Amino acid sequence: MFVHELANTAPASHMAIVGDATVTYGELRELIRLYRNTLYEMGVRKGAKVGLYSANRAEFLYAYLAIVSLGAIFIPINNSLVDREVDYILKDSGTSLLITDTKLNVSCPTVDIHDLDFKASEDKAKEAPPFPSDITEDDLCALVYTSGTTGIPKGAMLTHKNLIDNVECFTKMVIVRPEDKVLCVLPMFHCYGLTTSINSVLYNQGTIVIIRTKSPTEIMNAIVEHAVTIAFMVPPMYNLLARHGDPSLVSTVHDFISGGAPIAQPIAQAFYDRFHHPVREGYGLTEASPVVSVLPQDQLKYLSVGPAIPGVEAKILTDYEGPYKPGTVGELMVRGGNVMKGYWKKPEETAKVLEPDGWLHTGDLAYMDEDNFIYIVDRLKDLIIVNGENIYPGEVEGCIYEVEGVSECAVVGHPDALRGQVVWAYVVMKPGYAYDEAKIRRYLTKNLAGYKIPRRFIPMDALPKNASGKILKRALRNK
Repeated sequence: MFVHELANTAPASHMAIVGDATVTYGELRELIRLYRNTLYEMGVRKGAKVGLYSANRAEFLYAYLAIVSLGAIFIPINNSLVDREVDYILKDSGTSLLITDTKLNVSCPTVDIHDLDFKASEDKAKEAPPFPSDITEDDLCALVYTSGTTGIPKGAMLTHKNLIDNVECFTKMVIVRPEDKVLCVLPMFHCYGLTTSINSVLYNQGTIVIIRTKSPTEIMNAIVEHAVTIAFMVPPMYNLLARHGDPSLVSTVHDFISGGAPIAQPIAQAFYDRFHHPVREGYGLTEASPVVSVLPQDQLKYLSVGPAIPGVEAKILTDYEGPYKPGTVGELMVRGGNVMKGYWKKPEETAKVLEPDGWLHTGDLAYMDEDNFIYIVDRLKDLIIVNGENIYPGEVEGCIYEVEGVSECAVVGHPDALRGQVVWAYVVMKPGYAYDEAKIRRYLTKNLAGYKIPRRFIPMDALPKNASGKILKRALRNK
């Protein structure tokens, strides 16, 4: 199966999109046809790189599927990036056309997504030829650029097989049915949003509820208005809903899924206390298309991201030989049909993360229990070493979150000539709560070893985040 075929199986009268637009599957297929004709007339051919820089909107979906249906390579671009950052991706990938909803000063030809929609609606372009017959499922479908937290952004090469395989395996764990209405509040350019809120819904003939805002009020309104049944979100969204959401308005939702970053237990507990509904945590990374694991609905384990989804293998790389001992922390490795071909034009970087036998180094520290449930400890690069002692920021953050009044926090390591590194904590308080460093220190002193307690606490009005809501620790390290 190819990615553009995702929209081809549902009955024509069944609703494909609501929220941003109201579109049936029959109308969706027609819009994709019109878009592909227009793009073909503009010169898009097999193998061409086409970028898409846009907020969540129905037109994003039409353009995305039209691009890949021509045998071209889709490049979703974070729409919070500035011109210089966008231009790096365009140049690195060799993009020949950028579709955008914002005027950008970049080095390749651009077309406004609204103009593209207008051109397609005129229906003057000649019929584009069928999908190239010589393209295989193992051929490149998308270049999805990583956030660049460790340096220059890298383009993960994802094939049609990678993306379809991930959808097929993921939806064996998170069941999506034709009658489901799935919230699409995650950025559509992000691999997490693309796979869970778009591809998996189309594959299972469900309905995508597109919204552009991350406002708790608007999220709740969308859930009520469209009777949303499945919600994929990131931890900060759950945090906001736990504080401001109306429990009476989510009765239609049978699955709340969290991903993108670990969800602190106090946030998950606060959400459960308010809504009486558990959050199923999952784990993934762009290089794995991206879903690796998710908690089963009937086995909700504290702090776990669940076992690997069907079709994906996971193991912990340790520094000893012999059988794995449950509970031992090491680097999480994954293998399966969802793992990327490599990084675009970066063979050395590819060799660092992809073993010849297909195992992918995730860069995440984790352990497994006796049931092979995965517990993410921290990012390998976020590990803080003070006087030779390993400190996992996630453990310290989890403890800080338990302090009454704390809204958000982030723990990072800063260089120190004497100790190698020192621990700093950045803390945001909830409205109505005063920042009290002494109170936080007292709580941590009772619950953590002394060497894990941050040397400095910095009160913040807000923490820096990327477009998907993930806290940007690299920005804090640079402070």
